[in-house]
Amino acid sequence: MNERMEREMNRTIQMLRASMPRKTGRAGMRVLLRLSAEEMNGALLLALFGATILLGVTAARLLSQPMLTAFYTAPLPGLLLFCRYVLYGNERMRELEETFHYSYTEMLVGRTAVISLYMLSVQICLAFVLHNANGADFLRLALCGAVPSIYLCAFLLLLSSMIRQQKTVSAIAAALWMVLAFLAACFPVEQFLQSLQMAVYGIAAVIGLIFYGAGVWRTTTAGDLYVVNQG
Repeated sequence: MNERMEREMNRTIQMLRASMPRKTGRAGMRVLLRLSAEEMNGALLLALFGATILLGVTAARLLSQPMLTAFYTAPLPGLLLFCRYVLYGNERMRELEETFHYSYTEMLVGRTAVISLYMLSVQICLAFVLHNANGADFLRLALCGAVPSIYLCAFLLLLSSMIRQQKTVSAIAAALWMVLAFLAACFPVEQFLQSLQMAVYGIAAVIGLIFYGAGVWRTTTAGDLYVVNQG
């Protein structure tokens, strides 16, 4: 009886061992982008796109400050998508990481990349609409909205890879946005943005992309990546 129980226990252990996560090579970015894009809700993306354009046009007409509008409006859809697809259920995702085909850190990079590409498309359309509505320079508007969007994505990527608590990351992002809103209300931000040379926006964007790349590297090398062995 004892021998039979011991054999059953050994067989069960071997079965469990075969299904345990094992280290594997990193998944390609194309695969991660496809998986992350499939998670996104198309209706939500369209609604955010329309709401962002509408908000930008309305704010630009009411305030007559297209540069300020582009600077503050462009990052909003990315922030909302990040909260929806990354911060929501963040702790449960981390706890279940070892049972996923692709680890939390891999999917974090993939989701952030998809959100960044979506923000880029929204920003280009927003700059085009503001250009037609207010006559401001299209390239200047696009870069003005792209710079805070790049830094926001990089900042949230680093925070999500280092901080486990969803509420902490959300609170930091909200506090940062409130500080920017305070600066816009108390200082002539529109005049400052208009006074900057195009090269300054370009340099800021390049530095932001370097910061973003460093965040991707920091995230992907922060911990082990696992995949479930299907036998």
